[in-house]
Amino acid sequence: MLTELQHQITVAALSGADCDDIEQSIIDPAQLDEEQKSALWLYAHAVTERPSKTILSGWEPGSYS
Repeated sequence: MLTELQHQITVAALSGADCDDIEQSIIDPAQLDEEQKSALWLYAHAVTERPSKTILSGWEPGSYS
């Protein structure tokens, strides 16, 4: 069940959904306990967040600073 929900979250994120949309349409309706919903929310947050251009400005492949 969680794997299928993760797949749905990934598809939604790739389609442009944000974390709030995913929470309302996929996570909240799922028949899961709060711990499982929290884990899915963290997954949704991870797949919808994009690295900030500010953080990556000046970064070059091979540099670690």
